Amino acid sequence: MSVSSYRFFGFLGALFFLFVLLKILHKNELSVTVSIFSALLVATSFLIGSRLLYSILFIDKVIENPSILFATRYINFSLFGGLGLSALAIWLVTRWKGLFFFKITDSLVPYAAFSLILFRVGCFLNGCCFGKTTDVAWGVIFPEGSLAHRAQLISNPFSVLSPIKPVHPTQIYEIIGIAFAIIIAWIVMKRYKITGIFTAMFVALYTTVRLVLYFFRYYPESITWVQLLQAPVMYGLVIVISFLLIPLLKRKNLYVS
Repeated sequence: MSVSSYRFFGFLGALFFLFVLLKILHKNELSVTVSIFSALLVATSFLIGSRLLYSILFIDKVIENPSILFATRYINFSLFGGLGLSALAIWLVTRWKGLFFFKITDSLVPYAAFSLILFRVGCFLNGCCFGKTTDVAWGVIFPEGSLAHRAQLISNPFSVLSPIKPVHPTQIYEIIGIAFAIIIAWIVMKRYKITGIFTAMFVALYTTVRLVLYFFRYYPESITWVQLLQAPVMYGLVIVISFLLIPLLKRKNLYVS
């Protein structure tokens, strides 16, 4: 049985994050049993949220093939749906055990960023989540038969007679964006030393990166309305809420110890 780089790095990133989550919860005096239960809840929430948002965004595909909802293959997921529902799961755990949500998330942010980088490494090696065709010097040419090549053939069948065109390496762009987002968020956190500001800044900046990448990433023309919902609407809402959260956290004056 072959394992794609997408699956390998995806599972590696997920396992790494769950291991760190276990350690942080246990460090906050949660029992091993509760910590494991919480980690499993977060993992399950991520899978359900990812599949649920994908199903909403691509409802026409779900109506055509309802088995997508229950497919066990590591496909048909939307990252932000998983991140959103797993964040809700962490919030529920902190409420249940009397912990401060933003104290936990501030501890998790650097590891979450590293996990996201692992996800995108897998995407790049797998050739998925690629960008539009480009003439920039750093454009990447994926091999014949790759997802990028097939997309070019679908959009223009006559391209079979010409060389494969380079595309924007949007996976690498996102990795660089994650690195900048975590550095800037860390600098802001060190400047203000307020609990939660690390989380809010990283979420705002990372979502901004995703919004910018929307203009470089390849999407089939048939899902234009989905792009509108996922990019300007959903990402824009997350960015606005995250930045509005920062002054509220400042008023709380909950300083990082």
